[in-house]
Amino acid sequence: MSKDLSKAKQKRLSWDETLMNLAILASKRSACKFHETGTVFVDQNKRIISIGYNGPTEGDYHCLEAGCAKVDGDPITKKLRRCRGAHAEINGIINCQDTKRLRGATIYSVLFPCYDCMKALSNVGIKEVVYYRGYERIMTGGEKFEEEDESLDLAKKREMIVRRYEGPIYCEFPDEFNGPETKKEHSTCDCDSCDCG
Repeated sequence: MSKDLSKAKQKRLSWDETLMNLAILASKRSACKFHETGTVFVDQNKRIISIGYNGPTEGDYHCLEAGCAKVDGDPITKKLRRCRGAHAEINGIINCQDTKRLRGATIYSVLFPCYDCMKALSNVGIKEVVYYRGYERIMTGGEKFEEEDESLDLAKKREMIVRRYEGPIYCEFPDEFNGPETKKEHSTCDCDSCDCG
């Protein structure tokens, strides 16, 4: 079997495409039923420092198994509670093991960071935030959503670069891996292993 060298690869993914698609892949580890997000932290040379995704703290109930504390309530008492999850940004900070490595870094995040996460990102010295979709906090009971303007205000005050990722997403995931906010936004896919487009 000979190879046809006239059909050689002609281009590669940009750094933005690579890192945001990696954040989306990491988001599929999330145990949250409603907010599916992942993060990738990189240094100035685009070397990966850390990856994070949202989910419950170690040893706590997983929402996919026990239900959302804010919407379904405590699995035993059914009383509505605060979210059990640690956000992807916080888990990424923890996973880096040495927060000094994050000073001047860029974060690629599927969702725009909430205010609490933006405060943590500010404190570790993140220079740039690249996000794919906006974030709306689910209010207790699941009947209302709330935007958090304070996040963007803090980023501006700290002179962080904030930009929305507008590039392609290269592959869809089967429905059982998608939360309600995951839309069929996947604009480009050349793979043969999924039913994209």
